Amino acid sequence: MIIDRIRRVLVVGAGTMGHSIGLVFAQGGYEVDLVDINEDILGKGLKLIQSNLRTLKDGKMVDVRSIPKILGRIHPSTSLEVAKKADLVVEAISEHPKAKKELFQTLDRLCPARTIFTSNTSYLNIFRLAKRIRPEKMLICHWYAPPHLIPLVDLVKGPGTSAMTIKTVREILLKLGKTPVVMKKFIPGYIVNRLQRAMAREIFYLLDGGYATAEEIDRAVKSSLGIRIPAVGVVQRYDYTGLDLALTFERNPSIHLVSKDRRPKTLEQLVKDGYFGVKSGRGFYDYSSKRVEEVLRERDRKLIEMIKFFKKEGT
Repeated sequence: MIIDRIRRVLVVGAGTMGHSIGLVFAQGGYEVDLVDINEDILGKGLKLIQSNLRTLKDGKMVDVRSIPKILGRIHPSTSLEVAKKADLVVEAISEHPKAKKELFQTLDRLCPARTIFTSNTSYLNIFRLAKRIRPEKMLICHWYAPPHLIPLVDLVKGPGTSAMTIKTVREILLKLGKTPVVMKKFIPGYIVNRLQRAMAREIFYLLDGGYATAEEIDRAVKSSLGIRIPAVGVVQRYDYTGLDLALTFERNPSIHLVSKDRRPKTLEQLVKDGYFGVKSGRGFYDYSSKRVEEVLRERDRKLIEMIKFFKKEGT
């Protein structure tokens, strides 16, 4: 089987997503070349991998005895020459079209003919950017943060992507314990990112208009959608509401939703002030009293409890 021939994975980009994706493959028994041209980012990525493993150990999601072997499968590098050994590539660099196109051109020269190319892009049409580069072996494989915990991975095929390529990557993801969702065709943002984009418009509208604070919005969502969505999703919940009532609600003229892009003033001001979120120590919330690793571990511990609960419930 082709899946058995995939033994070495190249992850390009060790930042927010890349280091965590590399960890997932290393946990799955693959040799991982983790590449980033920025030595600082590469170093931070390796530290976060170690921190993530400690969190997974504390949550009893990884055996402490396996950690040295997992770390031993991760090979950091600042050179793309390691691409010559890759069976599968995960591109996880920043969302700059030119940079992605140039990277895949370089990888096409370096990688063996057998190598499958995947892009972690959130919204770019990689099939247009790199349309002449291995079309039958090119697909979007979009992970969700943090990849070492969140099961969902979007699989999006291009016009030339072979059925075998999709099947192979899907089987690898299942082997890794992930939940691959195969899109019928490309659309920017796929499923979850599009839903989040719609929510973002309303979130920033409420903040900019002074209707509620960030804390109150989060409290409202955690105490309602946060409980309901895992049980009934966002589509099936209409069946419980009653489709006749749902249609009445949708026709309600009193709720005027944001229907076009508008400048999120609150968000713009925070960025202007240098408040980028966890990575800078402050965003909508203040994280300055803790190290980044501590904040991420606190988040991950909560996610682990949620994952365990839903596994127990069989959902």
